[in-house]
Amino acid sequence: MGLRTIADHVLDIYQNAVDAGASRIELSIFEESGKLFSFKVVDNGKGINAERLSEVLDPFYTEKKKAKKFGLGLPLLKQAAEATGGSFELSSKPGLGTEVSASFVLSHIDCQPIGDLAQTLVSAIQMSDGIEWVIHREKDKSGYELTRSDFAKTLGNDFAINAVKIKLVEEVIIGAEDALR
Repeated sequence: MGLRTIADHVLDIYQNAVDAGASRIELSIFEESGKLFSFKVVDNGKGINAERLSEVLDPFYTEKKKAKKFGLGLPLLKQAAEATGGSFELSSKPGLGTEVSASFVLSHIDCQPIGDLAQTLVSAIQMSDGIEWVIHREKDKSGYELTRSDFAKTLGNDFAINAVKIKLVEEVIIGAEDALR
């Protein structure tokens, strides 16, 4: 199991933003074919104080109240990005939110595959019902932007939890990703 693809990392960091109580999440994804893949998640959740910023990169640190007593997402993302010659950045302020960004050198032998980005975006949308989200996607100077507001205007506020409507959202995202190829 684990975080086998870059898309898995994207979803894990997005889930952290949801868990932090964010009411707005912005996900930006940039790709230069065969060269670079980077993403950034910015949220307005509870944030992390300066003392805890270094602790969250410890694999045995977590604030989650689940059976697991460790949080591997951020440390694994940092390791995976830096192993490719890429970068990892984390900044946060209590009460204002958190920003996590990572870049991967795609040609590096240690780079994980990107994975199913379209399905990752659908999963992110499904887990963030009621949260205002914005997804910016760019690949080789082409791209698209998706917002919760736009989908809600067209499909109604229940689109993220309605099976028929989320299938339409999935088709839109798959079509948008296919157009970038």
